[in-house]
Amino acid sequence: QNSFDSFVVGDGSELAYTAALTAAEAPGQIYNPLFIYGGVGLGKTHLMNAIGLVALRRYPALRVRYVSSEAPANDFIDAIRTKTMDVFRQQHRTDVDMLLIDDIQFIEDKERTGAEFFHTFNTLHQAGCQIVMTSDRTPQEMPKLEARLQSRLNMGLLADVQAPDLETRIAILKRFTVSSGFHMEADVLE
Repeated sequence: QNSFDSFVVGDGSELAYTAALTAAEAPGQIYNPLFIYGGVGLGKTHLMNAIGLVALRRYPALRVRYVSSEAPANDFIDAIRTKTMDVFRQQHRTDVDMLLIDDIQFIEDKERTGAEFFHTFNTLHQAGCQIVMTSDRTPQEMPKLEARLQSRLNMGLLADVQAPDLETRIAILKRFTVSSGFHMEADVLE
């Protein structure tokens, strides 16, 4: 399970880990929005799932919505097609206390989805709802993203997750081998 306990913190992920834990423990109060970025396979989604798990344990009534960025885009297109924009907006703006969006970079070239997310962002942020996003790059590195949306994504904390150093990679392997129930010698791990 993607929890904070199972995340191995290294020098390149300490800020993102600490910010994620803070957002989970005090949703909407600090680091809102939280934007976690970095390369593929470095733990961004792991941290996002951990945020949701801790927040729900701590605040059982919290309405947490986790989506990949493709899901809102597809939901938006379906809402236009079926003329159910009110239902779409309620699901994304009203029935949410914490919005977790994975891979936000996929809305970069979707103008109408970006505009809808801009209004969703404003509604949730003004209501004090926690917003957490992950991406493979910073908002500034998304040139097709509308300027006003770039501005919103930059409002809070941008925390990068960098590739782990050798010691952290070995610690990750050790944690994996122990949790999988087998032993591996240190020289093999190295």
